[in-house]
Amino acid sequence: MRRTYRCSSGLLHRVLYEQLELKRRTRLYPWPEKVGIDEHLFKHDFRLEQRRFVTMVVDHKNKRLMELVEGKSGAELNAALQHIPGRENVRWVTLDMSDSYRSFARNFFPNAQLVADKFHVLRLLTPAIHRALRALNLPKEALPMYRLLRKNPRDLTAKWRWQLRCWLADKPALRELCAAREALFGLYRTRGHGRASRAMTRLTDALALSSLPELKTLRTTLMRWRREVLAYFLCGLTNGRVEGFNGKAKLVIRRAYGYKSFRNYRLRLLSCCA
Repeated sequence: MRRTYRCSSGLLHRVLYEQLELKRRTRLYPWPEKVGIDEHLFKHDFRLEQRRFVTMVVDHKNKRLMELVEGKSGAELNAALQHIPGRENVRWVTLDMSDSYRSFARNFFPNAQLVADKFHVLRLLTPAIHRALRALNLPKEALPMYRLLRKNPRDLTAKWRWQLRCWLADKPALRELCAAREALFGLYRTRGHGRASRAMTRLTDALALSSLPELKTLRTTLMRWRREVLAYFLCGLTNGRVEGFNGKAKLVIRRAYGYKSFRNYRLRLLSCCA
């Protein structure tokens, strides 16, 4: 292009992003009924020892990335998204278990019901189980059992379930953590909002009897997010589509070997995920 039109690389670079901006403006529309919110790492500044995050806003209905915001605080999101009309149209907002996103969504979308992402709820006990396994200093011979703990017990054969139960017999703390995790999986196998509400009450009551600090923390988290967790049984929405766009965002960053300008990164990603 430079040789053909006898222009500089800077001009081509500027024209490219000007055209991406013009195309972005042709795709503007009001807020849809269902949106998802999540963040990912944009840049790691090693000199200042800071990490910069960006927030993705995804339209579940049209299956496309709607907007990209630098930062993840409520003030930054409100300043970057207030120009989009039709906030009262939003009925469902999926998000991970972030207090900043929850407070922002409650204030920004007056008619929306918040939905805690199923994946983030199910993995609440995963770090605690990993810490308990590391504390046991297990030999290499126990590696198959460690792999079994990472699987859904419903996918295991009766033989492997029995061996796992025998292996956990002399590990009471780990056994209790695994039982609580399976109770979480059982909660999401419940059909209907009313049954799920009663099942969650039984789960939190059972967690109150435990002496493990990890399970007490889990109970506190579930009680704080009870309404958002139970909203899943009304709509069945998750943040899976948002996580998929997060994967595309990481691919865009790798292809460019990183971005210095958030404006250029935003335009490129909005174009790729349109």
